[in-house]
Amino acid sequence: MKEYTAKEMKLLKANPYTFKITKNKLYFTIEFKEAFWVAYQARMAPRKILNDFGYDLEIFGQKQIDSIVQSIKRQAQSEKGFSQGESRERRKKAEINISEKVNKNSKSLIQSILNEVKYLRQEVEFLKKITKKENTVTRKS
Repeated sequence: MKEYTAKEMKLLKANPYTFKITKNKLYFTIEFKEAFWVAYQARMAPRKILNDFGYDLEIFGQKQIDSIVQSIKRQAQSEKGFSQGESRERRKKAEINISEKVNKNSKSLIQSILNEVKYLRQEVEFLKKITKKENTVTRKS
């Protein structure tokens, strides 16, 4: 993970499209994300877009630029749209209280179903990572 120097942080913070900057992470404004997405869909190169919005390309590596594109793309395609700053919303864990009135067989059946759901969620996350990795390798080839 890239760490920004004090000089880079100062440059990034001065840009009006920077919402927040920490030594490890850069957060863009909603306006930037919307404009970036429109330009990207018009087939403009991500480097050109960043440069046009006043960002120094020397600060960003190719991997970081790819990450910016993927993040903006994910937000553009989500139901919630673009967000500004950190999005700390996590999936709420499904906690089902099994009442004592349910007989023991039903209780164990429900518990096994919940365990299977948890396992399948983990498997889906793993498959997403594999797919993302394969897409990255394919793009580099």
